Amino acid sequence: MVLVYMLINTKHGKNMIVAVALQKLDDVVELHEVYGRYELIVKLEADSLAKMRKFIQNKIMIIEGIVRCETLFVSDTDIGDDPEEETDEDAEEVVEEEEFI
Repeated sequence: MVLVYMLINTKHGKNMIVAVALQKLDDVVELHEVYGRYELIVKLEADSLAKMRKFIQNKIMIIEGIVRCETLFVSDTDIGDDPEEETDEDAEEVVEEEEFI
């Protein structure tokens, strides 16, 4: 399962029009209007990265009234796990994976 949060800027006064369009989409799990740098935060779920990419490009980015989006792909959903339980071996795996950067 791929989990994404999208931070969305809308044209002035178009928050509700964009929100209504987003609510109609199946992969939208949560939708919140916020105040600050963005107008909307959307939580999305899809079965694969490829499906998520297509969904964002073909369903969200075409909604009239959206000016800009910042897409945040969730890398870890195991928040309930105790970080104290991680071992040195876990840390070594992370370092090995990041060496290609």
